[in-house]
Amino acid sequence: MGKDQHNEKKIIASKKIRFYPENSDLYHQALTLYRRAYNLAVDCYINNKYLDENDKFTNLRPQIKEQCKEEQKEKESIYNSIIVDNAVLQALTTFKAVVSKNKKLKGSKSGFSSLKFKSRKGSKHSFSMDRMPKGLNPATRVLGKIYLTESIPKEAINKKCIITYDKGRWFIQVQQHIEVNAEIQGDVKCIAIDPGVRTFATCYSDKEVIVAGDDFAKEKLFPLMQSVDRLLSKRKLIENTKKSEEQWYQEKIRGIDKKIDRLKSKKDDLLLDLHNRLAYELVQKYDVIFLPTFETQKMSKKQGRRIRRRTTREMLSLGHYDFKLRIKWYAKKYGKHVVDCNESYTSKTRSWSGEIDDKLGGKKIIKDNKFIVDRDVNGARGILLKQLSKVA
Repeated sequence: MGKDQHNEKKIIASKKIRFYPENSDLYHQALTLYRRAYNLAVDCYINNKYLDENDKFTNLRPQIKEQCKEEQKEKESIYNSIIVDNAVLQALTTFKAVVSKNKKLKGSKSGFSSLKFKSRKGSKHSFSMDRMPKGLNPATRVLGKIYLTESIPKEAINKKCIITYDKGRWFIQVQQHIEVNAEIQGDVKCIAIDPGVRTFATCYSDKEVIVAGDDFAKEKLFPLMQSVDRLLSKRKLIENTKKSEEQWYQEKIRGIDKKIDRLKSKKDDLLLDLHNRLAYELVQKYDVIFLPTFETQKMSKKQGRRIRRRTTREMLSLGHYDFKLRIKWYAKKYGKHVVDCNESYTSKTRSWSGEIDDKLGGKKIIKDNKFIVDRDVNGARGILLKQLSKVA
């Protein structure tokens, strides 16, 4: 059966492509320039230097551009006015967003946001450019050529692009147009997801059970994080020695940092692959996906419960919130629906009888005199029944 043209539409999305710069030092200088301009603007907003005599916003770009130009000249580093412009504009956008949010929270005692400086110690940095030139050079000639791992969409030319440096790897985000299905056709198929720690996600429908990432954190992610911990300890030991300022020790620290970045990147790639595979499989098979909230920050606090430190770390490293955003994007792309729901008591409740097992604790199974069921499968089934009963 052919596609119904009336049920499809195009939307603007972004595409993330890895690239290799011919001269990475120049791109690092561009990142430094962007961060410096952003921080200068933030300093003006924090210290109330952004208003003129009539209490109107001052255009900070000329003075910041002049200061950055002089500083870059002294350091013999590259200078690009577009990078500075975008950094100052981004600081302004962030400042207005913080002010707007805090106004809504007026009278509240918590939840307020604050404007923060960008730190060079972070593992992820970026700068933006107003347009992607036809020559596929994302900035200016002064930055040199780049070698892309994928082709750039035609619609990205002359449009804004973002250059990102993430744990030793370079990426470019460009614009692309994709077709999405506007509505669901035929019978509506539903599935419920029970997110967890031992198993990343257990999915239950009337036809099948899908188990994704069984012992994923324990077998794949946690060993990587242990290796990172050992390298961090080794790095700290070198820093605390009296010879830490010597060239040989500095080179050793840089080598350790590269190993740490590689391990963290491997962890990110494994997690991203798991998220993509599961999200794609679910939106291909089902029309409505019930996904409960998984608030790791609240769960990790010991409020009348015993959560081991390792369990908390595994829970926080599985990226359940990132998966939620990803599956919602897939659902939008393929015309499906993700319904946020509450999973309260679904794990403790026997889905076949409705009784609550208050002594379940951290057991892997839930049972009574008649049945023995996997805890996660029972939880996913409970979520599905709970949501369908609301609709019926």
